[in-house]
Amino acid sequence: MRVHYRELGAGPPLVLLHSAGTGASQWRGVADRLAGRRRLLMPNLRGYGRTPPPDPAAPPLDEEIAVVREMAALAGRPAHLVGHSLGALVALHHALRHPETVAGLTLIEPVIVGILHADRAGGDKTAGRSLNEIGAMIAAFQGAIAASDTAAAMRAFAEYWEGPGAWDAIPAAARLPFFARADKMAADVDLAWADRTGRDAFAALACPAQVLSAERTAPAARDMARRIADAIPGADYAVIPGAGHMAPATHPAAVGDLLLEFGERALEGFGRAGLSG
Repeated sequence: MRVHYRELGAGPPLVLLHSAGTGASQWRGVADRLAGRRRLLMPNLRGYGRTPPPDPAAPPLDEEIAVVREMAALAGRPAHLVGHSLGALVALHHALRHPETVAGLTLIEPVIVGILHADRAGGDKTAGRSLNEIGAMIAAFQGAIAASDTAAAMRAFAEYWEGPGAWDAIPAAARLPFFARADKMAADVDLAWADRTGRDAFAALACPAQVLSAERTAPAARDMARRIADAIPGADYAVIPGAGHMAPATHPAAVGDLLLEFGERALEGFGRAGLSG
């Protein structure tokens, strides 16, 4: 597989994984903020840009993690792995499977519903409410896709994450890529909803980690972020002021600064761990 990616800058490597429906270009503003201070590797996940679509016979999550493996090999040293939304799910599972390649982990607005499923099964009613909330959006999205009403699907998706009017606020020309990616977005939503990884799995993570939520995000998204931060040993948690779910695109300066600040701590922590090992 040949991964399509953008590379900029020099210094400690960051691998930046985008959300569903976007692509590597969502990191443009963050890249500007970090210019000259980090080596940025920004891949398109499977089926985005010129990265080949996933093999339908292979487990979907394995196909996405294969992209990260290629970026880790290209980095040539443990990298700070950054994932947004669906990209956070991919980043987290890569870190669980290949911890030796990860110097630090940042999860921005993570869509990791497995922890909600597991906590609801344990009797947590708040987790159940969050699942019902995000599940209603997914049902509306997938129902519209099944009815070949792509516009309705994208409206349901955009307005859940960014609020009423979000879809109409996107210029008509800028909506076209969403239509082209509708099938892959549907597969991404299926992948996220199918996750059943509970909090016990995250106890194995030993790298420095931070979870970033957004002030204007959906309640279920905030709940997932808080739960993930609580489940990862020693994880930092912060809220990006004034931002919604698409914080890397709308608030790149704030996101970039948080990545730099955390990256310094992560590098120090990884260096100490390496010396002690």
